[in-house]
Formats: sequence, structure tokens, C-alpha cells
Amino acid sequence: MNKLLRANFARLWKNRPFLVGLAFMFLAGSAYVLKQYQQIKVYQIPVSLESTFFTYAMLIGVLSAIFCSLFLGVEYGDGTMRNKIIAGHKRTDIYLSNLITNLSASLLMCLSYILSNVVLGIPLLGFQKASLSDILLLISGSCVTVAALCSVFTMISLLIQNKALAPIVCIVGMFLMLGAVSEIKRMLDQPEYYYDNVKNKNYLDGEIREKFEFCYNFLPAGQEMQYAAMKTENIGGMCLYSLGITAVTTGIGTFFFRKKDIK
Repeated sequence: MNKLLRANFARLWKNRPFLVGLAFMFLAGSAYVLKQYQQIKVYQIPVSLESTFFTYAMLIGVLSAIFCSLFLGVEYGDGTMRNKIIAGHKRTDIYLSNLITNLSASLLMCLSYILSNVVLGIPLLGFQKASLSDILLLISGSCVTVAALCSVFTMISLLIQNKALAPIVCIVGMFLMLGAVSEIKRMLDQPEYYYDNVKNKNYLDGEIREKFEFCYNFLPAGQEMQYAAMKTENIGGMCLYSLGITAVTTGIGTFFFRKKDIK
């Protein structure tokens, strides 16, 4: 597997979608800081660094969908995947090496955002007010969610041999999940009573609310939203869900990839 990883990382540093993703996240981290700094100057609103720090969690899902599908699509399109198998590499090693590469690339994009956000944000916005333990907990949790996303996109990209179809499935699927989670959040945020103490008919309670909360915590897009908002109350459950998604999709992907007829 070491040879496969070395080859993947050598190609990674020349990969245009990855380099564009790094640049985008670096610029996004800077742009959010400058936007918040402008609010301080114009409206005299106190803003701290953490108000922008975890926005990367909302961006990385779409970027990972784009990168993973395009990076692995080239493997099929150029015949690299078939050549690796002919050279005697085990299919499980090929699958896992691609998963590790995708995860590493996605985490490096997150790091690019964090680096620019911290370097520019500390001088302009000051240091974070949240405790260091909470910051590290949120970063760790978000990394587990990124792993779940990468495992899903790797499975899709390696099982769909058409290099044009895999990106469509990954990207459209990610946007659909974001849309679904946004609607779930909107429904969960409905107040139980209006300001005049009138019962809100749209308020979810009981078993229905529990199901919606489960979906919000289970789906990686819902986890992204909670990390971006720096919510830690459900982090234990979210990490378990993400680890479960990673294990299941990796197992399914590896199983079917080993049986796949690669042309």
C-alpha cells in the first residue's frame, strides 16, 4: 500500500481540483474574517474569532464531493486503475489507499481555511473566547464527519466507473442532503409558542421530533451545520454516527470493488 500512497500523493500535488480547493479555502477563511472586521468598524458590533473559525465545516462537504469524484474518475479514464491491478496490487489496498488520499486532501483543505482564518483573524478579531478544549473537541468532531463524507464519496466514485456520472452523483447528492438538512433544521427551529402565547401548529414534538433530531444528527450535512454553529451538545452521538457511516460505506465499497469488472 505504501507504493500506492506515494503514487497518489505525488499526483495529488499536481491535481488542479485539489490546488483550486486549497486556494478557495484559504481565500474563504480570509474573506470571512474581513467581512466580520468590517462589521466591527461600521456597526461597532463585537465579534470574536470563533464566529468565522468553523465555517470550513459547511464548505468542505461540497469541495470533497468535487475533489474525490474527479480525482478517482481520472483513475478510470486514464486506465490507471486497471494498470494497478495488472501490476499485482490488491484491490483492498487500492481502495483504502484512495480513501486515505481523499481524506488527507479534504483535511488539508480544512487546514488551509483554518490557517488563513487564524493568521488574519487573531490580529483583526482577537483570540477566541471559547475554551481551548471546546475548540479542539469541535475540530476533532468535524474531522470525523469529513472522514464519513470522504468514505461515501470514495465508495460512489470507485463503484461508478463512468467518470462523468460519478461527480454528478456525488455533487448533486451533497446538495440534496444540504437542502434536506436545511429544511429539517427549519422545522426543528419552529417555536412551540408564538409571542402572544398561541400554540404553534407547525411545532414538532414527541416521536416525530425525535426522528427529525436523529436525521439532523445522523446526516453528515447536519453535523456540518452544528459544527459551524459551534454546538457541542450532540458531538458524542454525531461522532459515533460518522464512524458508523465510515465503517459501513468502506465495507460495502471494498466488498463490491473487489468483485467489480474493471475495464
